[in-house]
Amino acid sequence: MEAFVLVLSIWGNNGSEWIYTGNQYIMSELMTEEKCLNLADVSNWNKIRQNEYYDLQFDCFHKDDYR
Repeated sequence: MEAFVLVLSIWGNNGSEWIYTGNQYIMSELMTEEKCLNLADVSNWNKIRQNEYYDLQFDCFHKDDYR
């Protein structure tokens, strides 16, 4: 099985562009690419954004390519 990890990264908007804040969460569970992509699909989440200048990004990375 090819193993993937789900990474949640935090981004901030400075008024003209989105900038990575340097913070991220990496799910410790290894999973298939299909499962990871399903979890990363933001349409599967209820989103509450009270601050338009911060957002989360969901990405899947092969376990060997991410460090």
